[in-house]
Amino acid sequence: MASTNKKHMIHLYEKLACWLFGALITIETILMFINGNEAKGFMGMKTIVVFAVMYVYQTRSSRPLPAPFTIIIYTFTFIAVGLGTLGGFYQIPHFDDALHLLSGVWIGYGSLIMLNILVGEELASRLPRAFILLYMISFSLAAAGLWELLEFTGDKWFHYNAQGRDHDDTMFDMIDGLIGGFVAALLFLRKTKAE
Repeated sequence: MASTNKKHMIHLYEKLACWLFGALITIETILMFINGNEAKGFMGMKTIVVFAVMYVYQTRSSRPLPAPFTIIIYTFTFIAVGLGTLGGFYQIPHFDDALHLLSGVWIGYGSLIMLNILVGEELASRLPRAFILLYMISFSLAAAGLWELLEFTGDKWFHYNAQGRDHDDTMFDMIDGLIGGFVAALLFLRKTKAE
């Protein structure tokens, strides 16, 4: 019974995170359009669509993502877009670095979820720890690289300024993601050694 109540509460927190952060980003998006900042308003609209798609998937799918992971996604997206892009927090020194470091950690966690989906929980539990550690770190770095490709595309097609004027930002973002992947792998190693 306690386990059922705990699952119910975590799903309630998941919905609350979606609605709260979605509402805040919606308000910020409206303010961007009112103030004539269409580029940021368009970014806000895309984020609202992502929240809506995730919410529908989570509530209708026969295999939803774990609720703690989606809470992390909603929270991280709000910090990145709601605070960073729409709220101007990217002007704070090293805000971007902290964000990319955290993204490496949660992507490392997400890679474990993906592994269980791809090969099944039973087979994933039998894989050597060294392989899983390498997989988590590689997945985090690959995701950081993919994100930088998306930023590059946004800069070229939609005239954003996500990558700045030099390649240092891109490389430091990927390094931050890699470090985050290492942190996730170390947390996984610590957890599996304790079991």
